[in-house]
Amino acid sequence: MTERRRNPRRISAALDLVHLVIGGLVVILAVLAFLDPQAHPVFFPLIFFLAALLSCINGGVRIATAGRDHKRQAAGIAAVVAGVVCAALGAVSAVIML
Repeated sequence: MTERRRNPRRISAALDLVHLVIGGLVVILAVLAFLDPQAHPVFFPLIFFLAALLSCINGGVRIATAGRDHKRQAAGIAAVVAGVVCAALGAVSAVIML
């Protein structure tokens, strides 16, 4: 079996696409949520969960591409931790919304 090598350009392009899609969703949900918060309370936890997803993806890619660079690995771990914190805030927001 041939082992597929990770192409940095492919990873970068995929990461850019993920940023565009999730960033666009966050902006749209934030505008709708702040225009009429009483009608769209479910958007607040979704915004937190999307931010957590994006942060965890960034951290995972940074960790995977860091190699032996400990500073980049630490930055990736910090991004994943920030994603976990955002997910916790989203869970708290969802519980409070109920």
